[in-house]
Amino acid sequence: MRIPCRAVRKRPLPLRTHVVAVALAAVLALSFQPAAAAEALGGGYNYYFGNLHSHTSYSDGVLTPSDAFRHARYAAKMDFHAVTDHGYYMQEATNLHHWFLAHEEADQFYEPGRFVTLVGYEWTFTDGHMNGFDTPRAASRDTQRNLTAFFEFLAEHHGIGVFNHPNYDIQPNWNDFEYRGLGDRQVSLIEVGSGPYRHNVTNERAYRRALDRGWHVGAVSSQDNHRADWGTAAPTRTGLMAPELTREAVLSAMRDMRTYATEDSNVRVLLASGHSVMGDEIEIAPGDVMSGKSVEFRVYVADPDETDRLDMVQIVSNGGEVVWEDAPGRADSREADWAGEAVGAYEAIVALTPRSSYSWYYLRLVQSDGDVVVTSPIWVTTGSGIAVCDFACVDTVVRSGVPARVRAEIVNRNEQAMCGVVAVLYEATPSGRRVVSSHRVELAGWEGTDIWFDWSPALPGEAGLELELLIPGCEAPLVFPGAQVLVRRSDIPRVLIDEGHNNRYTGYMDGFVALLAASDYSPRVGEGPITLERLANTDILVVNLPEIGFALTPTFFEQDELGAIAAFVQRGASLLLAGWSASPDGTRTSEQFNALLQLMQADIRFADDELQADGSSSICAYWGSSDTRNRPVLASEACSLWIEDRGATVEVFARAVDGHVFAAGQCVGSGRVACLGAPVYSSLDLRRDLHGNSDFTQAVMAWLSKGVWTAH
Repeated sequence: MRIPCRAVRKRPLPLRTHVVAVALAAVLALSFQPAAAAEALGGGYNYYFGNLHSHTSYSDGVLTPSDAFRHARYAAKMDFHAVTDHGYYMQEATNLHHWFLAHEEADQFYEPGRFVTLVGYEWTFTDGHMNGFDTPRAASRDTQRNLTAFFEFLAEHHGIGVFNHPNYDIQPNWNDFEYRGLGDRQVSLIEVGSGPYRHNVTNERAYRRALDRGWHVGAVSSQDNHRADWGTAAPTRTGLMAPELTREAVLSAMRDMRTYATEDSNVRVLLASGHSVMGDEIEIAPGDVMSGKSVEFRVYVADPDETDRLDMVQIVSNGGEVVWEDAPGRADSREADWAGEAVGAYEAIVALTPRSSYSWYYLRLVQSDGDVVVTSPIWVTTGSGIAVCDFACVDTVVRSGVPARVRAEIVNRNEQAMCGVVAVLYEATPSGRRVVSSHRVELAGWEGTDIWFDWSPALPGEAGLELELLIPGCEAPLVFPGAQVLVRRSDIPRVLIDEGHNNRYTGYMDGFVALLAASDYSPRVGEGPITLERLANTDILVVNLPEIGFALTPTFFEQDELGAIAAFVQRGASLLLAGWSASPDGTRTSEQFNALLQLMQADIRFADDELQADGSSSICAYWGSSDTRNRPVLASEACSLWIEDRGATVEVFARAVDGHVFAAGQCVGSGRVACLGAPVYSSLDLRRDLHGNSDFTQAVMAWLSKGVWTAH
């Protein structure tokens, strides 16, 4: 029995796949017709190219929409162009008349069959920026004051939403693309490419994250113009498939995700399966997933420019896995003839077996000049409207015999709630498959529901996680595999990184955590007071110097905390202290670190000074001594260390360029303490690590793990 499902719009869905068979068709040499690829599949589509994000003086850009449309059509020679000025500039309290003027100007330049003009708006909020289209007025952060209100506005007017310029390093990306059913029904597109740059398709990571969390969005590339260069700032375009060049057809293609993001201004691309194309959802029976039934995809690429050649063709699926690829220049492939007026075309037929009841696939191309093209996905689903998204073990390091937490988000895209769903977690190892645990789940309509499992892997090694959903009335379980998990030994060192005292680089320890996890440590970041109870499951404590002043956490250690740390080390554990250069206003001082070292009867002390870098660089220390110039350490805003006269057991790890001690360690009681003039393991320092910071950090951690210090 099939589960009833209401299809709100044509949409694709996520999880992981692998190649079962690949059959490359002969490369075709065709006289190019714009609709050749799509019409060959019976779709009746044409290809059009344009820009869906730009600004004028009606918000924070220049000139007028008329200037933008004129430039886009005649200078950039695009087929369509959208002006999307900020909504808060076009409200009743500001310049509402600009909203109507923009539409009047758009109508003046609209010529069906030749050039399509669109007027949208950009809604900006702390969660992220979004464009809106096809609504009677503009949304604004002043009236639609949160993301829910914006989604409700789009739903009320049947508008189209676009995720604008996602970026993990700058903005929060809509709470890491938290699934919202109302938003999923209205948001159709995401800017995989953004900005007026020659190569702007740089947001694939965010695109994949959105797909993995259950969003049904297609790929576009926009220039976000704020100067008079609409469409000419770069050759980047949104490619769009539509039966005709009209506003209605363009808007329909946007809703249905018949789009791709391209850095090449005129390449024609198609990913299809039967008569389904990117933006569509293909339905298969749950039993077909269990039995390994494959789905056949067709790849088609054509470019009329004789200088453009194809280097790489890939199909990408759940989790960013490349499930198929071909390099047309390879010996085992056949390269298209892209030369001359006889336009070349590349065609491939690919059979893939979905491993999940919810899978997505998109096409990724790389041309020889570096241009990248990314298409909207095709989803392969059971038609149930149920998907398991963001399914993974949340623990950074998993150890045998130690409970770990597994999270899965179950998305219900049906209007009706579903009761009596049973979720069963399996662990798969080379020795077999076992049930971990199960939960009965109630699923609200058009919502995502988090479920949690406790998992204690029995043995070290590779382990796979798999979730099955047993749904009343469904003929077979829905299957959702997760990523492979490396299970470590139970006795690897456990590291606690303190972020409960306004420590330097709080929030920038993710690189350090990743480095430790890859080096056979079990790291975690902790907040709150330090007590012996909290340290009970810790082998190494890492503390960066706090800064005094306004903060949401304490900016100093209580005497009880210092006593707990000292006892922790004396009993056999290890401590890593990282300092900071002194500040004239006294907001950072080494007084408490030195009091702690004295309490532990250690002979190392932090100086309230600032080490100078080597010339104009940020290198201020070298392994071993200042004469060992082949092992530099990047350490900006660092202080020096000094050693008490009785400190014969102190081992110097690194010296500054002026000979001052930068890093040192000492055995204290049954434990060890290492002191650094700066936290050289911050994400900022590791990200630009050309100076051996990673190796130095690993050497210090190895010594703290009761190893022998060696300046490699």
